[in-house]
Amino acid sequence: MLNYEFLCLIWSIIIGVLITGFIITDGLDMGVGILLFIIGKNNIERRIMINTIAPHWDGNQVWLITTGGALFAAWPIVYATIFSHFYIMMILLLISLFLRPVGFEYRSKVKNKIWQKICDLCISIGSIIPPAIIGIILSNILKGIPFYIDNYYHIHSQGDFFKLFNLSSIIISFTTIVLIVNHAAAYLQIRIKDTNINNRLKKILKFSSILLLIFFILSFINILFFMKGYKINSFIHKETNLFYEKNYHIIYKKKAWISNFQNHKYLFLIPLLSIILPFLTMLSSIYKKLLITLICSSLTIISINLSIGIIMFPFILPSNINYNQSLTIWNATSSQLTLNIMLYIVIIFMPIVLFYTFWCYKKMFFYLNKEKIKKKSDFYY
Repeated sequence: MLNYEFLCLIWSIIIGVLITGFIITDGLDMGVGILLFIIGKNNIERRIMINTIAPHWDGNQVWLITTGGALFAAWPIVYATIFSHFYIMMILLLISLFLRPVGFEYRSKVKNKIWQKICDLCISIGSIIPPAIIGIILSNILKGIPFYIDNYYHIHSQGDFFKLFNLSSIIISFTTIVLIVNHAAAYLQIRIKDTNINNRLKKILKFSSILLLIFFILSFINILFFMKGYKINSFIHKETNLFYEKNYHIIYKKKAWISNFQNHKYLFLIPLLSIILPFLTMLSSIYKKLLITLICSSLTIISINLSIGIIMFPFILPSNINYNQSLTIWNATSSQLTLNIMLYIVIIFMPIVLFYTFWCYKKMFFYLNKEKIKKKSDFYY
């Protein structure tokens, strides 16, 4: 068996990869849904946009299911705490995700303009709510969650739904939405061959790249310098009634989230990339290097996720009631046996999933325009 602490670190990386995979793949679908009424000015244009993601949207949601399963197996107490504290948010997230299949699958069943607009609204609403909720949850995790764990391992959450909404959560939520809109615009530019739509996409991509750059800088500065954060000050080597193998003395203060960057200055390169890449996305779009545009938007997602991971490491869910009960990758992870078995499964199946995903996108890649949709109207959504 592998060393337990090494396994804990490996599984934090695996879950980070799964979350990133979900944002890159399902983010395309959600971004297209958000842009549906902004770019698509009529039914035929909206059909073009919907059919760029039609072969993939349901497969992309597998990343979300896989992430949830990995979270449940590797970090069970984190899974339980998130779902208990953000219960209403999770219900809203699930309801919004139910709307998208309805919009996609039933849109073409009835040849009626009102029905088609209702289905388009289902797709749009079901696309904008998930990233908004993810941003709100992330912001509140960074601020700390009001929970504690008693001697019987019961989780007690003292959250208030309305306190989840604040200036910081709105900024991070908006940043998340702009991030996936930018990514979807880069993808649509490759798939669509229509002058009017492509011109609008180019404008959207410029605007979203600038907005993403501004909001990421604002969020990053706010998190590092103005938001109170958490830092492990020292280890407490003594037995307690709690279930942790290691007990920490954790401090909660402003500028605590910058500690990892202060200890390893080279890590500043990751958020620096998060600033440079949106600019490169915009430039490559202007010069019609469309594949590079999509690659840069994907790398932007990866670099932003890495920046968040560096900021929070090793914390997963910090507690703002009892700081020393904050959940980290060292004290909230499953047993060594569980992690080992799951790692073997991941080593076998993750390459297969990645290969199959790339293969699907390659095999089902084709340009879409008005003529193609009209020619085979019954074939497309």
